[in-house]
Order: sequence, then structure tokens, then C-alpha cells
Amino acid sequence: MRVQTILLVSVALSACGNAGAPSGSAAKAPDSAAAGTPITVANADFEQTADDGSIPGWMMLQHAGVPAYEMKIEGDAAYHGKGGFRMTRTHEQIYGTLAQDIELPVPMSGEVELSGMVKSKDVGPEGWKLMLIAADVPEYSQSLVGTNDWRRVSVRAKLKPNTRSLRIGATLIDAGTGWVDDIQLRAIAQ
Repeated sequence: MRVQTILLVSVALSACGNAGAPSGSAAKAPDSAAAGTPITVANADFEQTADDGSIPGWMMLQHAGVPAYEMKIEGDAAYHGKGGFRMTRTHEQIYGTLAQDIELPVPMSGEVELSGMVKSKDVGPEGWKLMLIAADVPEYSQSLVGTNDWRRVSVRAKLKPNTRSLRIGATLIDAGTGWVDDIQLRAIAQ
């Protein structure tokens, strides 16, 4: 009887602490981001500018060759606020991209969503789109082709287990001009 009492007390005490927490796939890691949790994007509203023409928090990339894209923050390119990003293709080229590498605050699994307000002018059939690279293959939002007023577009991607970083951006894969503002990134499923 004394052994049974000791076992019952031990089980009750362990249930009060972490020792009784479930393990394996049923347990949620304490550092996991909850669904709907925003993930910080540097200069997501394009309000920060730099005197040297760079865009704080972002990289301006293009396929090899002569510079073929004009990329800048402009006041009249804003969906709201003082600034928004504009990209115009000035010479034929495969792609131009505004990108940011995101270090996640904790290792994550599940799914993430990137969204932003975008518009376009005279964009060719390959389009202006948001880009999200969470695994090995880029995922893209719906392309804007031709001339379009502001609209929110989004793209989702599944993360590999314990993902620590990803890349986001906006890509122009044809002629024309694209604008983007109000970038948002969030965990949507674990």
C-alpha cells in the first residue's frame, strides 16, 4: 500500500511540471509560432530610405548583364504612407527582383503566407508578382499583367520541418512597371 501511495504522489507531482508533458508529434514546441502570428519584415512599408539609393532591409537583384531595372522608393509609389517601391524594366532582361532574407525568430514548421499591395502598368505576359522561397523552389503569387490598380495578392508556402530562414520578394519577369507596398508575412499553420 505504501508503494502505491508513493507512485500516485509521484505521478501527481510529475503531471504538475514539464515531466508529464506529452512528447513526440502531439507536443507543440514552446518556441513554435502560432498560426496567424506576424513575422517581422524589415522596412515592409518602404518608409525608410537611404541617400545612396539602396533600400534599407532589401536587396535589389537581376539576372546577369547590364543594369536593366530602375528600382526605388517613391512617395507617389505608396499605397499608404510616405513611400512605396517601384520597379521599371529599362532594358530587355529575364528578371528583376527586390528580395529580403528573413531569419525566423524560432525554427518553424507548417505554412507561411506573404502578402502585399501591388499594382502594375504595361507589364508583359510573364508578369509582376510576389515571391516566397521557403524550401528549394520559389512560390509566386498571381501575376499582374497589363495595367492594374492596387490590389492585395498573396502566396503561401510549406516550410520544411524546423525552417530557420526564408526569402521573400517581388519579381518583374517582363517589360513594364510594378509597384509594391504594405508587405506582410505570417505563420498560417503549424
